[in-house]
Amino acid sequence: MPGTFPSRLALFILALPLAVAAGTREHEIQFRRNDYPAPVAPARLQAAGISKAILRVFSDDERNGGLYYASGLFPVVRPALDPWAAAYTGSAVRLWAWMGVRKFAWLDDPRLLDREWREGTASLIPKLDLFNPQAQDLIAGLFASLARLPICGILVQDDLAILRNEGFSSWGKASFHLASGLAAEPRRMLAVDSDAGRVWEDLKAQRVSGTLNGILSACRGSNPAVAVGINVHYEAPLTPQKARAWYGFDVQAIKTSAADLFYLMAYHRQLKAEMRLGESENRLYFRRMLEEALKLWGARLAVKLQVRDWKSSQPIPFPELKAYYDLIPAGVDRVCFAAADPEDLDLISKVIAQRSTSVSDSVSVSNGK
Repeated sequence: MPGTFPSRLALFILALPLAVAAGTREHEIQFRRNDYPAPVAPARLQAAGISKAILRVFSDDERNGGLYYASGLFPVVRPALDPWAAAYTGSAVRLWAWMGVRKFAWLDDPRLLDREWREGTASLIPKLDLFNPQAQDLIAGLFASLARLPICGILVQDDLAILRNEGFSSWGKASFHLASGLAAEPRRMLAVDSDAGRVWEDLKAQRVSGTLNGILSACRGSNPAVAVGINVHYEAPLTPQKARAWYGFDVQAIKTSAADLFYLMAYHRQLKAEMRLGESENRLYFRRMLEEALKLWGARLAVKLQVRDWKSSQPIPFPELKAYYDLIPAGVDRVCFAAADPEDLDLISKVIAQRSTSVSDSVSVSNGK
């Protein structure tokens, strides 16, 4: 929170150009759209210093939407992935697909949908019910079909979560009753620091990690060579209990999975706004968060930097973007610029080209040395 960090250290870190290991870091781009006139040429990305492109292949906000590849299970908005896969096959730049798990605004099958509890009422929400075996089979089928396509990897969206007020389907309540022997009364299940509340939190965390394991198994069953990464909320490294309580995301359980990469959504403007931090405090928190993430996931960590403002959609100014890039510890092997458009490539390549290499990265923000 503002004012909780040492002010002298805050001023120090604001001015410090932290180093990265030149030539050893991979850079990636996650495109925010998939309706560009043509796929961005792999050679153009390679020239900018980028080795991986990530393309969105799902819709979660269109009432008449669907997917952007043929799964045989959900409707196809348009086959946007096909021309990209054709353009990137055989290229040195790898193509990944960014796929959602359960949040699709156009879903209308109540048998598969979850329910949330608000103001004393359980209401259907357009998210697949992770406690429902049929929904689990559907999720596995969606990812298995995607893994069969000519792509190198899949990024699992951060909707692989069960939020605090979610999970109150008949399947979820039955799971609670079987595990606790108690009646599945939502107020009891939501009671913080109670035995019932802990049972419910455990069940949700087990469903999230179990779903990830099911996705990994489905993908590798279709294509043993396909890599799988998962988007991770910024709370996970420094406040893992919040991640567990708010999202059903158990840091340790997910860490033991066979996921290839953990994409930490280190979106500095979002972080600053949601935590109500000043600029110096935000940079300190950002660095501490990445240090802890590196301890957690090591070589499997990929840091996602915010390239555009979420509200205005305007690009982040170069000095601001570079300042946060330079705060990334040298031990981080992968940085993903998200969510960008092709016109952002000049900005991104400038950040990559001008990364700081003049100062030793032995500085520890957490202890001020």
